[in-house]
Amino acid sequence: MTTYTQPKRAGTPTWTDLSAHDSDAARKFYQAVFGWQYDIGGPEYGGYATARLGQRTTAGIASPMPGAPPAPPAWSVYFASENHEADVARAMTLGAKVLMPAMTVGAMGGMAMCQDPTGAAFGFWKAGQHIGWQVSDEPGAVAWCEMYSTDAKRARDFYTALLGAASEAVPGGMEYYMLKHGDKNLGGIMQIASSWGNMPSQWMPYFAVANAEETLATVKRNGGKALSKVDDSPFGRIAAFQDPEGANFKILQVRPA
Repeated sequence: MTTYTQPKRAGTPTWTDLSAHDSDAARKFYQAVFGWQYDIGGPEYGGYATARLGQRTTAGIASPMPGAPPAPPAWSVYFASENHEADVARAMTLGAKVLMPAMTVGAMGGMAMCQDPTGAAFGFWKAGQHIGWQVSDEPGAVAWCEMYSTDAKRARDFYTALLGAASEAVPGGMEYYMLKHGDKNLGGIMQIASSWGNMPSQWMPYFAVANAEETLATVKRNGGKALSKVDDSPFGRIAAFQDPEGANFKILQVRPA
């Protein structure tokens, strides 16, 4: 478990949230799966729900913003920023498109949404009162962030330049790159295989769980579905799921230390 009381280093994953068509139903689903409690923002924040484990923030759930183009429900990953306007400008020079211009979110901080050159959406978050998730690697909290790309090499080159990161190819049969700041792993980029069908490029969070099989049963019982069986990995037991509206997420049962 890691807890945070200060903003994370620029270029580090810092927040994840879900855009849901029915935010009330989404809150109930994820509360059943992860035990989250919520703080619901007022009308000025569009009823944005901040999920908590105890008093520590872990993720967000929101309804689509008024006037936003139609889009399927999906999780987004945000990178910490010290200057989100400058980061958006740099992303554009690297081939990104702006989905939501840099804006201030009251005293909470500042945000922007972009689309990388391979089509995956991602965000920037400049911390104010809201520093991003306050806990990770604990059941119900984010454990890892991973990108699935139609062109993993191009995505690797984009994010290493954007985030000031290095990359390391992971040995094995799949094309997978680890993004790193020094010895610290930031996230992974995996090549989408043709056998996966017409899957678009996307970022996806993993949430830590205490027991993968029990989580699988809870997801199914509450209207979600499994996209994979529970598999062993070098990092723990993993599985992929889809919530009742179709948003994809993954879980990781961390191996005991």
